[in-house]
Amino acid sequence: MSRLLIVTQPALLPGFHLAGVEAYGAASSEAAQRLIAGWIEAGQAGLLGVDETLLAGFTPAFRRRLEAAAQLPCLAIPAGQAGQAGRLRQEMAELIRRTVGFHITFRGGET
Repeated sequence: MSRLLIVTQPALLPGFHLAGVEAYGAASSEAAQRLIAGWIEAGQAGLLGVDETLLAGFTPAFRRRLEAAAQLPCLAIPAGQAGQAGRLRQEMAELIRRTVGFHITFRGGET
């Protein structure tokens, strides 16, 4: 698994791009579903992170399809507010650990 793919709100893209992450914007859950469906159909492999507000709007049928796509495990990126960077960093590290089986550390953090 050599890629990390992020699908998030368009307003959050610059932060992910500045961090060097391959991120894609989706203004709606439907747009995110279309983007991800294309990756599944193409056999794209990697770790997929989806903004939890987008993920919440996925249809039940698409959620099942995404869960069945073993080559593209998915985790929800918690929505946060200013001043919660430390908590979000810990949540992301835990989600990634559960998804891929090992613990990561973010620069500048104690995670």
